Amino acid sequence: MRIKYEVSAGGLVLRRNGNGLEALLIGRGEPRVWSLPKGHVEAKETHEQAALREVREETGCWAEILSKLSDISYWFYLNRTKHKKSVHFYLMRYLSGDTANHDHEVDEARWFEIKAAKKALKYVNEKRLVDLGLEWLEQEGAGLFEPEVVAVSQSVRDTSA
Repeated sequence: MRIKYEVSAGGLVLRRNGNGLEALLIGRGEPRVWSLPKGHVEAKETHEQAALREVREETGCWAEILSKLSDISYWFYLNRTKHKKSVHFYLMRYLSGDTANHDHEVDEARWFEIKAAKKALKYVNEKRLVDLGLEWLEQEGAGLFEPEVVAVSQSVRDTSA
């Protein structure tokens, strides 16, 4: 039997929304199967570069990598060929972009409140990545997603003259 080895990369993209966090998921099919954005690593591309590119293509959003989360490996069969796929996942912070600009490979890209995202994800290994991301934020990223404080400057007039 033929075995094909594949390498992909992707990310758990988070952003602050009010007092909570949201995660960016992609949906395919009807009913929707929700997952994290990911895709093949191209020739001469690092895992990190591929993860950022795939997030941008599949979600329409730009992000930056905060940390490596984990690798997930699994086997599947397709057209009488056994495949072993390894996916390198990164924790990312949203920078800009609009989910309406996702590519044709996905049917929908959408933000979910973090607990709803974990519930919506189809695959147990991806649900575990949400937990790993939140653990990393508790330990390493304390202020990365805190609500923004906007400084208000007041003009002070000197009325003593």
